[in-house]
Amino acid sequence: MKAGLRFIPFLFFIMSSFILSAQLEIFKDGPVSSATEKEYQEQYQKNIKKSKINGIYIPRNLNDAFTEIIALAPEDAILKFKSGEEAIVAKRLHHGLGKWLLMKWNLEEGSRYSHYLKQKGLSFPEDMVQFTIRAFHRHLNDVKLEEDILIKEYTDKRKAEQQERIKNRNVIKEETRKIPRK
Repeated sequence: MKAGLRFIPFLFFIMSSFILSAQLEIFKDGPVSSATEKEYQEQYQKNIKKSKINGIYIPRNLNDAFTEIIALAPEDAILKFKSGEEAIVAKRLHHGLGKWLLMKWNLEEGSRYSHYLKQKGLSFPEDMVQFTIRAFHRHLNDVKLEEDILIKEYTDKRKAEQQERIKNRNVIKEETRKIPRK
């Protein structure tokens, strides 16, 4: 019996080695997505001109997005969304509706809707999602959108995060060099 128990860790080690080597084999040529910046930009320029990506309609602007969400969502879901508090609804729907918007409207790789939002000043896909959800909630409740103020909230938040990263960064090595004169 004891000999059998000693064999179990050995068997586990052997199986783990096979699994790990199989996983490493998959990535031996580098990351799966190895698009260069140039390739990304080329694809982005194509995407922002498409009305559909992967068979999904991509809105042109915010009002078009509202129309599309209303057309796709069940009426009872819209009513429930409308009746909630904006901040709570935006937070709760971020991982449901928000992820759907992010993926289906191609906010990370670029689409005509993400390009529209970038021109408004939103550059982070997660901010685009939150902006869309909050704006849609305001639209349903006939609350003034105040688009510029809402966008400024997101851009100010990103600037503050950047400043905090700069403030808290660690200098790995500091070096001073003399520049040779000619």
